[in-house]
This record gives sequence, C-alpha cells and structure tokens, in this order.
Amino acid sequence: MNTTNVKTLAREDNTLWVNLFLGGFSLITCFICWTFIDRGQSVLAISQVAVTLAFIVNHPHFASSYMLLYKDFRGNIRTSLKYFWAAAVVPTMLLGYLAYCLAYERADLLGHSVNAMFFLVGWHYVKQIFGVVIVTSALKKTYYSASDRYILLLNLFSIWSISFFNSQTYLGSFDFYGIQYQSFGLSAVFLNLGYSVFAASLIYIVAIHIKRYVNDGSVPTSSAMIAMASLYVWYLPVFAHPHFAYLIPFFHSLQYLVFVWFFKKNQVAAQIETQQDIKDRRKGWVMKFLGYIVVTLILGAMFFEFIPKNLDTTYKFSNAAMGASPFLVAFLLFINIHHYFIDNVIWKSANPEVKKHLFLH
Repeated sequence: MNTTNVKTLAREDNTLWVNLFLGGFSLITCFICWTFIDRGQSVLAISQVAVTLAFIVNHPHFASSYMLLYKDFRGNIRTSLKYFWAAAVVPTMLLGYLAYCLAYERADLLGHSVNAMFFLVGWHYVKQIFGVVIVTSALKKTYYSASDRYILLLNLFSIWSISFFNSQTYLGSFDFYGIQYQSFGLSAVFLNLGYSVFAASLIYIVAIHIKRYVNDGSVPTSSAMIAMASLYVWYLPVFAHPHFAYLIPFFHSLQYLVFVWFFKKNQVAAQIETQQDIKDRRKGWVMKFLGYIVVTLILGAMFFEFIPKNLDTTYKFSNAAMGASPFLVAFLLFINIHHYFIDNVIWKSANPEVKKHLFLH
C-alpha cells in the first residue's frame, strides 16, 4: 500500500466534515433547537433519537477506550504505573464499591456516585476539548506556551464550573434511572466566581491571539475554534435548551471517535502495507478496521443494554429506593467513571503508538 494514500489527521483537519465532527454539528444543532423548537415542547421524541444514537455512537465510543487500553496498549499496563492504575486499580476499586452498593442495597451510596459521575464528566469533557485544541493546533504548526495553555485550560474549566454550580446552587432531588440523588445547595458565590474567571480568561485568550496575528499573521485553526465553541454551547447556561441537552453526550462521543477513526485507520494501514497481495490487504482491512468497528458496536450494546437490563429483570431488590434499574445504574457508573481514567492515560503524545499513528511526526 502506498503510504502517501494514508491520510493523517494533520492533512484532514481543515476539511469540512472533520470540523463538523469535532463540534460543528453541535453548533448547528444548538442553533436549530433555539430557532425552531419551543423549550416547553415535549422531549419524548428527541430522547428516543438520543437512545438510537447512543447505540451507534455513544456506546462504541466507550467500548473503543476499553479496546485501546486492553488490546492496543496492553503492554503499557505492565511497564507504566499510570496505565496499571487505570487498567487494574481503578476498576477493582469501582467494582468493589458498586458490588457493595448492590449487595447491601445502598441506594444512597449509588446516589452519591451519580453526583460524582456528573462532576467527573465535566472534567472529562474539558480535557477532551483541550486535547482537540492543542493537537489540531500543533498539527498546523501553531503552538501555545505553558502559560497560554494554563489560561486556556482555566477558561475551559471555568465553563464547566459555571454549568456545575448553576445546577448546585439550590437544594433539589433528581432521578437517574430510578436512583435518587441530591443537589448540594451551594452558595451563589461559587457561580459568580466561575463567571468572573471565565470572563477574565476569555479576554486573555482573545488578547494573545490578536497579538499573534499582529506579530506574525497567525490565526487559530478552524478545528480549535470550533471545538472550543462546542464546549461553550454544551455548558454555558445561556445556551441551555432541554432538547439540545439530550444530544450533548452524542456530540462528545462523535468528537472522540474522530481521533479513534484516524488512529485505527493509520495503524491498520501500517500493519497491512507489507502485504504484497492486494487481496490480503483488503482482507486485513476488513478484519482489522471494519472488524474493530463491529466489535465496539457489539460490546457497547452488551454492556449498556443487554446484560444490565437482563440482570434487572432477573434479580429484584427488597429496598424500593433501588428503583427498577439498579444494575443498569451500576454499569453506567462503572463504565463512565472508568472511561474518564482510561482516557487520561491513553491519549498522550508520550504513547509511542499514538505518536506514530495519530500525531504528525
């Protein structure tokens, strides 16, 4: 196979479709929701759409992180403490905790875990957006100093804090698949502080890019700007729309799968390029690339739908507070929280496989 035909993320990050996947679709959808859908309209239809999309995109995005850690990067588990922590220690602790919650019917502890999951998901979303900005910028030879990166990250975290504190400045009870969890009733001071940090850091970011343009004519990449804008519409309360909110996990997963797609495509291309027979190359492509996609779809369906729902149908709890789907809740908590720790180690430029098959080198 001619390696010049193996397109890298660097060559494609300015194409329309990549930018749409990295956040463009979410910006367009947010605009459509605010323009054409009444906030008071029933969310039943969009929730059903979100469930369908979860099978195709959300669930495979989680399954992909597991396959990358335990298959592609499994050698690092034995040699790196960070990988061992993410691959062995964290899941063991989570499994033990959730098993205890189920065995002793501790709906209260499951509720606290739901709050922890929503807290961590913001951190995870921010780190992914930050990674998209830094990587797509670096691939276009646009680099940020350590201090600029710090302010950029501060701005993104402030957006997350605004969303989190906005939902936690009053006392209330919420339902997560039958498990009740409580808001914290925090002071509005925290929310105001988040807005202050957001405004100050945004001014700084705009200023450094204006300075760069004046000094050397450089502008931020389209992918970086779209990715940042997507986090703004996901989390800033001014953009909050009940119908759009159902689709935010889908857009996050879609963004994630862009990087999985390029990594696996280039990895498989490198593996089969030594094959002399064109038939063997096609067979290798089907088995290694298309086969990978099929496996993520199957694993996602099994661990997000079939296994937990079958357990919920088979086993019943005496504590009514456990709701109708405690196993589903436990599976969702385990996979979501563990996923955050997995991604915190695998998508690093220090990872030789990632550097070889994703980053420009």
